Amino acid sequence: MNFRVVHEAEASIEFREAVARYEAESEGLGIRFVLEVNQVINAISSHPFFFSKAGRKGRKAQVINWPYTLYFVVNENHNEIKVIAVWHGTRNPADLRRRLR
Repeated sequence: MNFRVVHEAEASIEFREAVARYEAESEGLGIRFVLEVNQVINAISSHPFFFSKAGRKGRKAQVINWPYTLYFVVNENHNEIKVIAVWHGTRNPADLRRRLR
């Protein structure tokens, strides 16, 4: 059973900014990032409980070969995954903790 995936507004903004930054750095790099993130989202959708816990309700999934982690919550009652953050590893973790509450 696959869960439906939705994105919080902040996570969508973070994702778009990352894609734009990578694409500006090197043509095609943003596209590669999108493909890798989509693979992670597909894995989360298929097996959300495979991923490590992050906070009381959250979970996290590392984007392989990129300095980003997707943070998400699972709502089993609605068969839904909500992506809370597309988080670069160098950002202030206090901001992330606030969003994971």
